[in-house]
Amino acid sequence: MLIWSLFCGSSVVALYKLFAGWASRAGAYRTGILTTGIFMLAALYPVRKQALWLSLRYTRWIARLPRPLGVRLLVLDRLESWRIVHVSAGVFSLLPFWWHTQFGPRSLLELVLEVFVLALAVSGLLGTLIEDFLPARMLKLGNPEVRLEDVEAASQELYVQAEELVLGHSEPLVHAYLSLLRPIVAGNQPSLRLLWATLSGINPASTVCKPARLIADGFGVEAAVFHQLVDIAERKVGLDHNQFNLKLSGEWLRLHRSLAIAVLVLVAFHITGVLYFVGI
Repeated sequence: MLIWSLFCGSSVVALYKLFAGWASRAGAYRTGILTTGIFMLAALYPVRKQALWLSLRYTRWIARLPRPLGVRLLVLDRLESWRIVHVSAGVFSLLPFWWHTQFGPRSLLELVLEVFVLALAVSGLLGTLIEDFLPARMLKLGNPEVRLEDVEAASQELYVQAEELVLGHSEPLVHAYLSLLRPIVAGNQPSLRLLWATLSGINPASTVCKPARLIADGFGVEAAVFHQLVDIAERKVGLDHNQFNLKLSGEWLRLHRSLAIAVLVLVAFHITGVLYFVGI
């Protein structure tokens, strides 16, 4: 999807140059209507995700058609198909919007709208990058959990295992656990460290737990126990990394939705202002 988005962006630039004469003849109203129409097309994707009754009605309608045609039309209702339409419409909406901004001086509201539209486009590009990049990277790093609830439950289970395993052992081992490993098992890793691990593709667990691993053999007959504690801590770091990636994949979507709502409100104010003060 990222490659497709970049291709659509390149097409927007080429079409802007190619049809500059048509845009000047079309005027502000036609380019504005075209921009709003493509915005609304892009907005159908979240509606489809939330309103499953639309898909149900569509499926019932398809069931009445001949099977070969119905199978082809059913593919159009897949979320992957809707996502392609959403991304394509989001990028190509910049073309008429670009034309629309060329007509006359812009007011403060229009400048704010322009900034928010560009921010929305950038957040969408960031989202396609995250959705293409994160799943494969998470599987590569061995962090397969897909729900935050599962990550939190697994982290709590590891903490209980570590606390039970350390009971009844020598004071030096308990002290080393409390000073080196318990902060890892009971706490969370810094976000910047986890972000760098995601970007670099390097599992941070071995680096974080390396000081504890180096002293494990010094506990003699209890070395195996301390190695088990270090293994638990490494798994906890992996879960922290998993949790960070899941939150990252969710936070960008919240940002994207907030920007989309802001753009919708600003577009409504812009259209209302034009119709009231200028008139059709």
